[in-house]
Amino acid sequence: MTSMVAAQRKLGWIFLAVAINVVVIGTGALYMTAGTRGVMALLDPGNAWVWIAILITFAPAVASFYTAYLLRRRGVD
Repeated sequence: MTSMVAAQRKLGWIFLAVAINVVVIGTGALYMTAGTRGVMALLDPGNAWVWIAILITFAPAVASFYTAYLLRRRGVD
């Protein structure tokens, strides 16, 4: 049986891969439908809702890596 730390790290990598794919594929789909102007509107620094959504997309990966770090610091195997 794998350790809890290794399982959390693997889960974090899975979440990270899914989040990257969601963001990249979503941006590509926006480019195909709205063109460069749509992507520029998406990446506008004043568009706070988009940046919050991107942060929420990456949150499970960050939480999983942080949980693995805390477990390793505690010495849980």
